[in-house]
Amino acid sequence: MNLRFENIFFAYESFDSPANQLENISFEIRPGEIVGMVGRSGSGKTTLMQLCNGLLIPQHGRVLVDGLDINIAGYDLAALRRRLGLVFQFPETQLFAATVEEEIAFGPQQQKVTPEQFQQCVTNSLQLVGLEKSFASRNPFTLSQGEKRRVAIASVLAMNPEMLILDEPTASLDGRGVAEISTILRNWITPQKTLAIISHEVELIATLCSRVLVLEKGQLFYDGTAAALWGSEATPRGREVLQSVNLPTPRRYRLQQHLLQRGIKLQQKLFHF
Repeated sequence: MNLRFENIFFAYESFDSPANQLENISFEIRPGEIVGMVGRSGSGKTTLMQLCNGLLIPQHGRVLVDGLDINIAGYDLAALRRRLGLVFQFPETQLFAATVEEEIAFGPQQQKVTPEQFQQCVTNSLQLVGLEKSFASRNPFTLSQGEKRRVAIASVLAMNPEMLILDEPTASLDGRGVAEISTILRNWITPQKTLAIISHEVELIATLCSRVLVLEKGQLFYDGTAAALWGSEATPRGREVLQSVNLPTPRRYRLQQHLLQRGIKLQQKLFHF
């Protein structure tokens, strides 16, 4: 799936004046890419996510999927939403079914798959998020927060989307929970899948994403590699972004800088695992 934003402007209307959220945003996410989106609260990251599948409509500009404007009359948004999975912040608050199996199977059932097919979807999705098959019969509301988060993600993965966009997937999780989510996403990634992660957790972004988008005050402030932003290949523009947006440097890149200061140079690929 190819997703492109062309000169996007979006503003929420307030009582006194428009509050600009996104202005002149243009970028493209190509099939197979793993992209991280970072920025301060209120920079427009979640708004950008909701524009991806037509939940919000821009006042100006176009959102294109495989070259087609998703907001034109007659475009099949239902089909798009089966191909493009969104996982919102705190997705566990949207759980509704009596069992984990029913929760995960809801999406595939809407696609009118056979009972055997949706059972396989449940089994595969549980495996992807690292939950045992025995979880299928459990009540999701009795699970821990981390387990609920994984069930919510599994319900989206069960739709077998081509692109997955997650908003703060590790919010409020402890270190173990963050590691579990990172493992889930790493296991889901294939050359045919496209992944975009919105997160304040720069460690997660640095672990999984080679490309980083930085939003600041509704504008695309940076679009480039993680190495050019944080690593030994950091450009003047990357250093300017770190200072302007007050973006922390992930531990792996701090370690890299520490080693370089001592004359030890490691291959860049060692810092993506």
